[in-house]
Amino acid sequence: MATKRHAAPLGASLVALSSLFYASYGIWTKLMGDFFQGYTASALRSILVLVILVPIAILYRHLEPVRLKQNWRYIGGMIIASLFTWGPLYYAILHAGVGISLAIAYASIVIGSFFFGWLFGRERFTKDKAVSALVGIVGLGLIFSPTTGHLGWAALVGALVSGLSAGANSVFSKRIHYNATQSTIVLWIASVMANCVMAFALKEHPPSAGWHVAWLYLVLFAIASVVASWSFVKGVKLVDAGAAGILGLLEIVFGVVFGVLFFHERPTVVALVGMGIIVAAAAIPYLKDYNTRKGTLEG
Repeated sequence: MATKRHAAPLGASLVALSSLFYASYGIWTKLMGDFFQGYTASALRSILVLVILVPIAILYRHLEPVRLKQNWRYIGGMIIASLFTWGPLYYAILHAGVGISLAIAYASIVIGSFFFGWLFGRERFTKDKAVSALVGIVGLGLIFSPTTGHLGWAALVGALVSGLSAGANSVFSKRIHYNATQSTIVLWIASVMANCVMAFALKEHPPSAGWHVAWLYLVLFAIASVVASWSFVKGVKLVDAGAAGILGLLEIVFGVVFGVLFFHERPTVVALVGMGIIVAAAAIPYLKDYNTRKGTLEG
């Protein structure tokens, strides 16, 4: 087990690693395209993640008693938050692009993790976090400006809602009384339940049976999701939820790079300025915490 001295840097590294794999979600989503509908794709991916993760958890004896009396509020919160996480982001990536969608989503994660960390986790909503959130909102305002209106408001709002929901999930993952592996499993079970409900409610059609390359992309998507979700849940248990959200904004950088390299996306100057402001806003409390703690990241 990592000592307290090494726990926070390890947690920060895990959250940064998760950002790289979370950014790859945009790649797999774009490659799958419209073969799967949003909530159906998310439900199938969540099932595949559990197929991968549960045997590993059993092998290494990481499963624990469910303890519903202690955890039902957090499990219920995960299910509710998951209703609005993956489907809207899937839609946003397909219709607004990887870079902008991930920028909006993870600015919203920072704001959501600050707010829900204060509301449910009793984390201090400091002046620095307030300034960070306000400056981040300015960045979001630029991305939502008329110059990016051609991308479609529904897609941009979808990314916003997804990020706020993911911020709530990060707080529930930290507060739940499980180890990192079981917390991750519970998170994906909640995702299966929520996405199946939404796919049924929206009357999404099941994908075609038989060989199609989109199924391979779905499997790779699931593997990336295992790495991303486990490293994030493990990392968020070692650092403050707000700091985790800040580090998670590295996904903006990765997302823009992936969008440009693989899908020839060209964000407008205004959108790029908005993304830059979001990254700068995210750095405010992180740098203050880092300096105050003389180079540590403990929560």
